Amino acid sequence: MASRTSWIARVAVAAVVVLVPLSVVGYRYAPAAVAWFDDESCVGCHRERNERLVGQWIDSAHFAARLGCEGCHGTDHDAMFAADGDVSPEICGKCHEAAYKGFAKSAHARAAQDARDNARFKVAPPAMQRQGCMSCHAIGKSFPDGGTGRCNDCHAGHLFAAAEAREPRACEGCHMGPDHPQAEAWRASKHGIVYRGLKDEAISPTCVGCHVGGSSRHDFDVRPEEIAATCERCHAKGFVRRHLADAEEIGRIADGLVAEAAQILRELNDEGLLAPSPADRPAHPEAGHTMVLGGEQLYSDTTAVEQTFFEMTKFHHATTVKGANHFSPDHVHWLGYARLQANLTRIRDAARRLRAERKD
Repeated sequence: MASRTSWIARVAVAAVVVLVPLSVVGYRYAPAAVAWFDDESCVGCHRERNERLVGQWIDSAHFAARLGCEGCHGTDHDAMFAADGDVSPEICGKCHEAAYKGFAKSAHARAAQDARDNARFKVAPPAMQRQGCMSCHAIGKSFPDGGTGRCNDCHAGHLFAAAEAREPRACEGCHMGPDHPQAEAWRASKHGIVYRGLKDEAISPTCVGCHVGGSSRHDFDVRPEEIAATCERCHAKGFVRRHLADAEEIGRIADGLVAEAAQILRELNDEGLLAPSPADRPAHPEAGHTMVLGGEQLYSDTTAVEQTFFEMTKFHHATTVKGANHFSPDHVHWLGYARLQANLTRIRDAARRLRAERKD
């Protein structure tokens, strides 16, 4: 009797070991398996057209939660094509409410409108607007239902992995280059070096760890006391205060160099020494035939000395400040401050030459 009971118990255990995993697998994969062979279903059609896309979805948390294509995209193909396949964050926010509300407060949510409002965008050819501007700024895309933002710019579809969005590489596609070299400056800093060596977010600062997590605000326009509190999670207060004070002072120095250069250009314009003058150029989309310096300044149809100022303020000022705030010595000095000084030297020299030529 005992042996029979033992045999029954072993069969029951074996059944549990085999059938429970099979039932879990069946629950997760059976619906997709059925749809796989239905050419009229989303999966059945797209497994032929977009095999990797379907594979990413199958590996995603959405698939595990039994969220299918129509749950995000709906069933209206005309609407899908009109939206270029993008899904409004209003849809995402139904499940990810906190993330959506946080994004709505961010500079990312304003990115598309900021681009459209800028004079350089307005004078750019359409293909450049799409590829050179909106490839990044469309993260703030607006949708007919009132939603703003493209979640898949950071959480690439159709896997939508949170871990991917936490990786610094998710930010590097846009936050790089001469006008905002955050990625390069961070990568060259001790923070970036530690991260590449250890790959441990708990002890190696990343973009998300400093700018989104902890005590920092979601809008990336971090107040000094908040960024200090973030830094103090790893560093002593005195160390943090000294470094942040240096970064602030470097910003003021950079501002002063740019202000001096701008004053020289305004004087040259007042003296009629810029050729072609603003009056003889194609009209600026916002200011007409008035000289514009700084944020709305164009890099076409101006003069060489104004172009030097454009590079000074748009590239080298940004590199100096971003280098200081991301603690990259080479960016703050040689790639930033030294080039600011070189720009100012060229502008001073150009002013002397133009005035000397007028006297001749």
